[in-house]
Amino acid sequence: MDRFTLSANTLSKTVKDNPADRIEVEIGDSKQLDFKPQFKIKRWDNEVNFSMRAIEEAGATMVEEDGKVKYKGRNVEVHQYEKPDASEDGGYEFEWVLNKKPESNVLRTTIQHKGLDFFYQPALTKKQIKQGAFRDENVIGSYAVYHKIKKNNIVGGTEYKTGKAFHIYRPYAVDAKGVKVWCDLNITKSELTVTVPEDFLNKASYPVVVDPTFGYTSVGGTAFGGNTSGDRFGNVYSNPTSDINISELSVYLVKSSGTQSITTEVADKDSTSTGETNDSQIVSQTVDFTASGWKDFSYTFNALEDYVIMGVDPAYFSGVTGRYDTVADADDGYLTYGSSDDWRFLGIDRQYSIYATYTAAASYNPAFAHRRLLL
Repeated sequence: MDRFTLSANTLSKTVKDNPADRIEVEIGDSKQLDFKPQFKIKRWDNEVNFSMRAIEEAGATMVEEDGKVKYKGRNVEVHQYEKPDASEDGGYEFEWVLNKKPESNVLRTTIQHKGLDFFYQPALTKKQIKQGAFRDENVIGSYAVYHKIKKNNIVGGTEYKTGKAFHIYRPYAVDAKGVKVWCDLNITKSELTVTVPEDFLNKASYPVVVDPTFGYTSVGGTAFGGNTSGDRFGNVYSNPTSDINISELSVYLVKSSGTQSITTEVADKDSTSTGETNDSQIVSQTVDFTASGWKDFSYTFNALEDYVIMGVDPAYFSGVTGRYDTVADADDGYLTYGSSDDWRFLGIDRQYSIYATYTAAASYNPAFAHRRLLL
């Protein structure tokens, strides 16, 4: 496989060679002498990681062909390969090939992970859709995977951005005639399962391919827009020290072309009065939408306590959309446009694709106090 390094029965590769935001992949298990149908994702120099292993089969063999690592059993094969277009920084495919109808319609893998939280992305409610949110079919029923405690960027240090490590997209099954059906993905503390509809397996032409996809991304999987209020959206962050200097705010925005003047804001959250902010700084910059992506806004804001970071609702501008994931316990909300003293909580647990870059003005404590729902 291109640029993979083989050592014993394990292949490894550095997908993103940035010391501040490194992504590495390992196929097989480096702790075992024989090949295992396993892969492992490591982010931020292995500060967090995730591995999954399919059920082994006696007599199965490993081969490399057509740019894939294939674990071939008699009835089931596991194929692993890169998927460059899966997400912001590429992705990875871990797929089952069913040569005949399996005994069970539930495909199982064991998993292990370090420093991560997993957030299920349900179908949007009618109210959310009416408010302008949109969730692709492969995001409905998927999992957004985040660092348990860290996010934002430290000048000269690790680049966590939103704290998102990767996204496990909703899998589908496709048979030899091209008939396709969505499958159910479920993750517990020690297992990842994919449930293929029984009726589909009964009628399918074999072989059938089932394809969980892992995307390396810091960007939320859900688009939002449609509310023309121009309110500022954002999240509350716990200050990692007693005093930080925010130099930049980054917001992920999408638009087909042109330029727009976009407004963002950072504000100290008043710890004595829930829902209010006090000191704030507002920055408006003209954004070039030659390409969609992270748009940076320059700041010189000294945050003394918990702080709110936000941008103007992108739907206020023609053709602009933002991004978020559904993240339990996220402090999300908005400010009425033109105001900076009334933080209104939405109560729908959004982690917006927005983060700050800062330097610590006092002693630095790397443990952010973000609340997270443990898997």
